[in-house]
Amino acid sequence: MKLTNIWKLFPVFLIAGIIIFFGRKGNIERNEFYKSGINSYIVEKKNNWSGGRSYDYITAKSIIITLMNSDTLKVGDSISKEINTGNFNVYRKNELGLYRFYKNYDISE
Repeated sequence: MKLTNIWKLFPVFLIAGIIIFFGRKGNIERNEFYKSGINSYIVEKKNNWSGGRSYDYITAKSIIITLMNSDTLKVGDSISKEINTGNFNVYRKNELGLYRFYKNYDISE
């Protein structure tokens, strides 16, 4: 096989590499989230590589929570989660500045 024929396959390898990279990155983040206990709050909401279909919510302890809905969590929401579970509670401040239970989420693998 000539060198020019190998370069024709470069785009295929590039696309496959990108897919594998982001798949592996997402898997590592999900495993870290599942194994960790969280009693923290959301400090940042970021668009991720999915082009707006999902968002990354970053806690004060640098744990990333990826959810599909854009209006699900807000910066300042408090997150509570036990170790080795995908189930977590969200608490949101009310008008008086007190945290109240907002919603329960289950991100199962």
